[in-house]
Amino acid sequence: MTKSDRQWLDQHRPLIYVSSRMTSAESQMMYHIYNRLTGENKKPNGCGSCMRNTIKMIRYHYEKN
Repeated sequence: MTKSDRQWLDQHRPLIYVSSRMTSAESQMMYHIYNRLTGENKKPNGCGSCMRNTIKMIRYHYEKN
């Protein structure tokens, strides 16, 4: 996780701990962070389950560091 990813997540911390509606920009940023962490190329698609799994992976890396 890059320093800028961590700073962004610090500023948007509720997004990874509380189920809430995200703006399009927030959703895109979450997928950008996820893709940097995993090397995948996921894109926002409106799938709630996909977003929950994405957040779960980001939260794991966020808490690990």
